Amino acid sequence: MFAADVDWHERLPELFPHRPGARDWFADDPAGREAQARFNAALQIGYFLVGVRAAGLAAGPMAGFDASGVEREFFPDGRHRVLLLMNIGRPAVGAWRERLPRLDYPEVVSTL
Repeated sequence: MFAADVDWHERLPELFPHRPGARDWFADDPAGREAQARFNAALQIGYFLVGVRAAGLAAGPMAGFDASGVEREFFPDGRHRVLLLMNIGRPAVGAWRERLPRLDYPEVVSTL
């Protein structure tokens, strides 16, 4: 399970000590904090997924679940927002499918 800590700013005095007032920049902006928490957690999830697959394991990210229910069960303090569940392990023999079609590079990338 991957979740974002919406009160991440509380740790700034410890993790960003050269800016003593940094925590206060975010204290009165819960929506902004949550947006930043979700974005940064999504980046970390991507790194984790690449690492799991590089280690030779299969990873199956899952969305579309009852995130509020998972949060109530695992994070009753209300501080975390669940973003993704992931199966990790070794797949059964024959579990792979052929790769699905992909769009060509020029169809998805444009340069200015």
